[in-house]
Amino acid sequence: MEISEVRINLNKGGKVKAFAQVIFDGCFLVGDIRVLEGKEGTVYVAMPSRRLRNGSFRDIAHPLNTDTRKLLDEAILSEFERVIAERGVTADAGAAATRSQQIANRLLGEKYWTNEETEEE
Repeated sequence: MEISEVRINLNKGGKVKAFAQVIFDGCFLVGDIRVLEGKEGTVYVAMPSRRLRNGSFRDIAHPLNTDTRKLLDEAILSEFERVIAERGVTADAGAAATRSQQIANRLLGEKYWTNEETEEE
């Protein structure tokens, strides 16, 4: 599976900073992926979801393993940073995306889940 293209549509205001669409192998599109602002100005990726009758949310589409999640997060956040830089949006948003990617790398690293050392460290 290869990510062919990532499209980012910036959102004005609120916690949702952007919406993303990802095309896999040039033939399958997953849309309504959100780039959200978290605590301390970090941004993270949220998969498409729908609200259930009890008020909770359930993902409609999501990666099945950590490697795929990391690949998807990196591609989306990288394109988000590029679009922000291209459009001249405030530097805070770009810095937040970089901080978010660092946090995602730490959380998705093998050491966090299995207490094993990662190659990057």
